[in-house]
Amino acid sequence: MTYFSKLKIRPSILLAQILGILGIWLGFPNDFLACPPLILLWPLALIYLGISAKSNANAALLGFVPSFIGSSLALYWLHLPIQNVGGLPFIAALSCALAVSACLAISQSLFTVIIFGLRKIPLAYLAFFAALTWANLELATAIISGFPWLPVSGALVVWPKLVQLAEFVGSIGVAGLWVLICSLLFLPALCKRDRYLQFIGLALLIGTVVFGQIRLQNNPTVNLPNDEHSFDVLFVEGNVDQNQKWVPSLQQQTIDHYLDLSAKALANFTGKKPLIVWPETAMPFFFELKPTYAAQIRSWVKENQVHLLFGAPGTDPQSLRGERQVYNRATLLDESGQTIGHYDKEHLVPFGEYTPSFLNFSFLEPLLQGVGVYSPGEKQTPLKCNNLALGMLICYEGIFPWLAQERVTAGANVLVDISNDAWFLQTPASSQHLYLTALRAIEQKRWILRGTNSGISAVIDDFGRIVQKGPLFHAGTLYARAKFQDERTFFNQTSSLQTTIFLAIWLILGLFLPRKKRVDRTKP
Repeated sequence: MTYFSKLKIRPSILLAQILGILGIWLGFPNDFLACPPLILLWPLALIYLGISAKSNANAALLGFVPSFIGSSLALYWLHLPIQNVGGLPFIAALSCALAVSACLAISQSLFTVIIFGLRKIPLAYLAFFAALTWANLELATAIISGFPWLPVSGALVVWPKLVQLAEFVGSIGVAGLWVLICSLLFLPALCKRDRYLQFIGLALLIGTVVFGQIRLQNNPTVNLPNDEHSFDVLFVEGNVDQNQKWVPSLQQQTIDHYLDLSAKALANFTGKKPLIVWPETAMPFFFELKPTYAAQIRSWVKENQVHLLFGAPGTDPQSLRGERQVYNRATLLDESGQTIGHYDKEHLVPFGEYTPSFLNFSFLEPLLQGVGVYSPGEKQTPLKCNNLALGMLICYEGIFPWLAQERVTAGANVLVDISNDAWFLQTPASSQHLYLTALRAIEQKRWILRGTNSGISAVIDDFGRIVQKGPLFHAGTLYARAKFQDERTFFNQTSSLQTTIFLAIWLILGLFLPRKKRVDRTKP
């Protein structure tokens, strides 16, 4: 006998799966109507499905189906970069995209199986264990899959007041908290027992929202901050056609395009010049190996007395004596046009920038021959520019909490994410990417400068709010002001310890939770 023995739940399984699908799809930015709190229907549906399952296998299937369908709908655009960047045929690219959704769904399938196995324990324990399980599985998915694109907090951050506690427990901890709140409110209502848990859940809900609201009200949005810690930044969006970008005969045209856009924007400045940010691979050639092109850029920078941060493929001189290592590089030039530092992308995109090692088979070579051959970088030291210590992130590196953590720990007082989202075309991917990156601002208490080729370029404040942003697919510039900060958050200082503690508690509870609970059959 369990808490849920008398529930007539079988006819509701389909409804729960539909709600789970809608939760993922409509919780994240999409082409129709996005409502961030709807993402919470996802864990709620999986908890219900786990409770209603007949066996472990049945629980796995019930959890997998809505997670796979919902993830596929939210990530329907994923085949585009795989096809366009990786050069794979449409069917192969679509298969890779569905495989990613399947990997994400396997994690949630495991969550449903765990809930099924714990359905006999007291409700308070079940709610708490469900929250810990969700948080630990989100972390494991991020590490193992390398594609943590659908975290609960990634949907909720669109309403920043819902995730302000990320400063203390990180975005994954906030996801666990919201699963706990939903479980405490939902489980007692489902089995009509332990109603006191709903009061605890309601108190946590109110406390979380009120805390976030107070934090934002006490720190109102400032579009153009003006104090001793603020600075000017100018984003340049070239909106260069991806099909023409890498054509050698058009490289000079690309240089002229970016210099012209930058010069026109600088004409409006009479005082101190801004930091100019060009996006990921803005210059489609090896900067070190093209002295004529490099000289044009260095000369322009020196003439205008600006600092320029831009993306371009890079290589190391010593690698020319052997096998050349190619990097996705961000380079910073000072006011004299000299290189004062560079950053090489650390976390590469599978199928786009490299072929996963488990696919290094000879029979797959014809299929994967278009996949990039970038090597991962290792240098994480911030790039110094006057009072700024720029913690660099390139493209989807912004969605990994530990990468931003490393940059700030190394001394970054501003985070910079340069990206090229043109591969996503007019899909929700650009918005999803932007808001996932915004989580890093809250966790690390750092403003984020996000410069892209085709949008969405933006400035994100230290509360995860989009202060200014540009349009999609429009060649132009975006002027903004941002702030640099030096203090480190509680999460920054304790994240490793938190991860260890949460995992330890989860394992201990898994070993010692009561396996059976006698239930008074006379109660409904």
